[in-house]
Formats: sequence, C-alpha cells, structure tokens
Amino acid sequence: MNQFENFPLHPLDEEAGKKAREIWDSRTHPIGSLGSLEEMTIQLAKITGNPTNNLDKKVVIVMASDNGIYEEDVSSSPQVFTHMLTNAMARGETGVAALCKCQGSDVAVVNIGIINQGPYEDNVIQKLVSQGTKNFMKEPAIPMEDVYKAIQAGIDVAEDYIQKGYKILGTGELGIANTTTSSAVLAALSKYKVEDCVGLGGGITNQQLVNKVNVIKRAIEKYDLYNQDVFTILSCVGGLDICGLVGVFLAGARHGVPVVIDGIISVVAALCADHIAPGAKEFFFASHLSMEKAMARSLDLLGKEALVSLHMRLGEGSGCPFTFTIFDHALYAMKNMGTFDSNAIENTLLVNIRDGVKE
Repeated sequence: MNQFENFPLHPLDEEAGKKAREIWDSRTHPIGSLGSLEEMTIQLAKITGNPTNNLDKKVVIVMASDNGIYEEDVSSSPQVFTHMLTNAMARGETGVAALCKCQGSDVAVVNIGIINQGPYEDNVIQKLVSQGTKNFMKEPAIPMEDVYKAIQAGIDVAEDYIQKGYKILGTGELGIANTTTSSAVLAALSKYKVEDCVGLGGGITNQQLVNKVNVIKRAIEKYDLYNQDVFTILSCVGGLDICGLVGVFLAGARHGVPVVIDGIISVVAALCADHIAPGAKEFFFASHLSMEKAMARSLDLLGKEALVSLHMRLGEGSGCPFTFTIFDHALYAMKNMGTFDSNAIENTLLVNIRDGVKE
C-alpha cells in the first residue's frame, strides 16, 4: 500500500449547490438561459461549500521536466528548450505568463525534473525529483519511488498556494517530448487505439508522427500496459511533469479547491488523479478544446466539456486564464443581476429552460 491509497476527498456540499441554483433562479433571466455560467458556479458552490464564491487569488502551477523518450526522435525541438522556456516563463515572457498577467492571476513555475540544473531565475520553485526520466524504450521511465515523490511534490506545491489563500488552481507543463509520454499514458489507461491517442504535439514531421505511434505501441507491448494499474503505467511510460500535476489535482480534491485542466498533458494527469482517487474529477473544470488529437476523447473519459475552442495547442496552462475570466464573469453576474422581485416580474410565467420543455 502506498501513501495515495484511500486518498481522502473533500465532501461535496449539495446544499450549497442547491442554494447557488436558487440564487440563479431568482435572477432576472429565463431560468437556465446562462447555461454553463450557471452550472459551473453551482458546481463550484458544491466544491467550496459557499453558494457565492470570490476567486480573487488564482494561480497556474506549471510543472517542468525532461523526458528520456526524446532519444527516439519523437520531437522536433531540442531538449534544451525545457530549461530555456522555464526561465522565460519565470520572467513572464511565455504565452501563459502573458495571458495570466492580463487576467490578473499568478504563475508558479516548478522544476520537477529538468536535466539542466542551472542557472535558474530566483522564482523557479525547485522540487527536483530527478534530472529527467529514462528512455522508456530501454527501461521504465521513472522508478516507482520517484513516481510517488513527484506526486507528493505536486501536492506540496498546491497545498502551499492553498494555504496562502489561493481559491483556484490551473495546471500547466513544460517539457520537450511530453506529448509522447502523455499519449502513452492515455492509451494505456483508456485502451484506445494508439493512433487515436497520438497527435502532433509541438510540431513534428509525418515521419516522426509514424515513429511516435510505433514507439508507443512497442512500449504498450513491452510493459503489458493494458493490464497495469495507474502507478505502474506512470512508472513505465510517464513523465515527472504528469506526476506532479496528478499531485496538484489530488490536492485540490482533498481541500475543496477547484482545479482547471489545460491541454492534453493536463487532462491525462486529471485522468490519473481520478483513477487514484475515484470521484476527484468532481473538483476539476475543463478549459479549452486543445487541437491535440486525443483531447476531446480524453475529456469524454472525465465527463467534462470544454468551455471554449480557440484552436490552441500551446500547452503551458494557457487555457486556464480564460477559464478564470469566465468564472469571474459568471460569479459577477450571479451576484449583481437584478431579481424577479426587484423588477416586479412574475417568474412563474417563464419556462425553466435548464430542465427542458415540459408539457
């Protein structure tokens, strides 16, 4: 038994969700007509126990690590980019950093497994488990002990921000070749055809795409991954960034703090977290529909629907600031719309759109 067996989840507060629904239903609009804006705040109320939330402190936690499978020609970018982009993000110079600055949220950049150990910007959080992973075509990517350490590192970082009063967490990653590791984990967990789990990642040639598919197929056979548990799958073909994000998702579910999914690496980590702690997915919110091939299927496995589709495939947690903004708008409308009573409107004359047309 490891420390994540029987992982405790924060109880959902159905009464708070009911009160949030009643608030919406008192507002001057056809009942249910704000759709997902209503439903996401109702679910948020269940998570936090507060019918009317204020998400004033937000952070995207980005896990950065290198992947040994890079050796198998599955990426067009040099591995040194992981270290370079980590520092660039810490300086506020990457996509998610700019989007978060515009939105008013913070970015926490975590070195959980980068090969190059310096120099780093002072604000990079150092949680190094190992300097990259192994090439899983030759040996398991991560010793099991390090899988546990990386998950715990993610929990520790997330809990630190939760203790500082952050109300919502976003999830992001940096790591050359990490769409190969995430596709391998997804294929093993879902038992989908490998071809349906593998996309272009940050950009590869057609020849590299064929190779990427074949690499994952061989790994699934090598480790009998369709018949393994989530920890063994992570150990055999996972990445330290994925493991760290698993910890972020678990921490949110343990403490009643919502966690936002970004793209394919993030959603695979969310799937792993829900396998480890069934029901954890109730604390997760999807952000955008990444253009990575398996994104829609992965969200379906979690029973989640993306809020927006912006044809993005950057990663980094770049979908999270948009979700933070949508939450802010939804909560503001919930609190500030007029009521049927204040506008002297008889709401019994209106059809409840949320629950569908009734005879």
